[in-house]
Amino acid sequence: MFASDLLARKGIIHSPKGNIRTPSFVPVVHPEPSKNLVTVADFQQEFNIDFIITSSYILRKRFNKTIKDLHELTSFAGPIMTDSGAFQSLLYGEIELLPEEVIKFQEEIGSDFAVPLDIPISLTDSFETAHEKVKITIQRAKEAPEISSKASTCWVAPIQGGKFLSLVERSAKELTQINFYSMFAIGSVVELMNNYRYDTLLQIILTAKKFLAPEKPLHLFGAGHPAMFPFIVAAGIDTFDSAAYSLYAQDGRYLTNTQTFLLKDLNEFPCNCPICSKTTPNELLNQPKLQQIQALAKHNLYVCQAEIKAIREAISSGTLWNLLESRSRAHPALRKGFNVLLKHSSILLENTPSTKKKGCFYVSESDSQRPEVLLHQQRLKNIDLTKRKKLIIFSLLANRDINELYSVFTRVKEFFKVNKALIEEFDFWIINDYYGIIPLELIEVYPLTQSVFMEKITNINRKFIIEDIFRRIKKWSYQEIILAGNLNSLYDYFIEENYYLESRRKIKSYNFIISNKHFQDLEFFLNSLIK
Repeated sequence: MFASDLLARKGIIHSPKGNIRTPSFVPVVHPEPSKNLVTVADFQQEFNIDFIITSSYILRKRFNKTIKDLHELTSFAGPIMTDSGAFQSLLYGEIELLPEEVIKFQEEIGSDFAVPLDIPISLTDSFETAHEKVKITIQRAKEAPEISSKASTCWVAPIQGGKFLSLVERSAKELTQINFYSMFAIGSVVELMNNYRYDTLLQIILTAKKFLAPEKPLHLFGAGHPAMFPFIVAAGIDTFDSAAYSLYAQDGRYLTNTQTFLLKDLNEFPCNCPICSKTTPNELLNQPKLQQIQALAKHNLYVCQAEIKAIREAISSGTLWNLLESRSRAHPALRKGFNVLLKHSSILLENTPSTKKKGCFYVSESDSQRPEVLLHQQRLKNIDLTKRKKLIIFSLLANRDINELYSVFTRVKEFFKVNKALIEEFDFWIINDYYGIIPLELIEVYPLTQSVFMEKITNINRKFIIEDIFRRIKKWSYQEIILAGNLNSLYDYFIEENYYLESRRKIKSYNFIISNKHFQDLEFFLNSLIK
């Protein structure tokens, strides 16, 4: 693994047929080359695609005993995954497949990543029906090691459960105990995607991820539109397949990384890929129908690959959260999905590095749930904030004139560097709308001085920060407290809690507001401490 951010992992999956960069978009292709809108032989060189998936059910139905080598048939030299054929049963009803035959067939044709026969779950299934399907799927997965006879095949354990998270949990827990599998894959999500239930999808991924062996890759069957790619990757998906590039093209639909347009509605292409840079929507509409959809499919494939490259770069630079925040504005369903990630921010923190190449941009109130904020709160629990008998609280709460902390920190740091005796006398806390308490000891710790704020939080969230401050103050035995900066919010809380009346501590206050360009009042206040 080269880099990580949230639950996303940038790395390499090694296989005999070639390396797979993660996260990886895996195009769904038809086993018959003539059925594909984009020539599969061009996937690696023209589109830089590492990994594809095709249907073992269609392979058996169309070719049966005549197929000898999957790579020769598809004209793809890299690693290929085959599904078990279970998805076809969800589409067409029960189909005649035996678990033993499915395993042996995939090994015979040279599948690099193969899936034992599972039973997908429909949105309309009751819990009892879904429970029985999960039970059978797990049992078949346990029997697969005894049937398999080809060591070079990487077997993928199918996680089922659908919208029933307890079943997803059971499936993940039991399958992770079977050492036979090199990879896991979550199924039964296509109907959720089609109904824009992205929040449920992300809950399923996060539930499974929690119980799976972290060293093994996690695949998602049927990822759909590229707008969802950053979200499923952030939740822990390493590879995912999608046929949207082709299916949308067949309907005359043009993909972007956040939207879908009908070709006939476009005046110009909002893209500069090799397809869009050489023609116009009107010119393409005048082409024969097959050429139209082939061009659309190529464009859509370029868009999917461009998005996955953007995601990998965001992981490397530590800016995946920024990408999610931006993409979540494209559709209400995406925002609901993003809100699921916000609720599980503590889980995302586990894989988020403590330092990054880039700073943090706070552009909305949801950024108060960034893993970096939670990491700061954890650090506060691990340091002693009550070393001294006097406390200075410098408030930047609701200060719209300060959009970064570096300038403030620099002046405070320089002051205490010159006046070292005051460090022995005072604890010094800066209070910020997002981070809450920032002790002098943590001023230079990432990402405090690398943060830029464009939006202030609401009074409700600010009250939580103030309550935390005063919980700590009431708990400790400061003899004197000095309040400085923008104190309006603090005053309101003091009055509300009758803190002045109840406290026996000596309290002083200096109410003033500073800006990025005017620090005279801050410097005057700091110098007053010397006197």
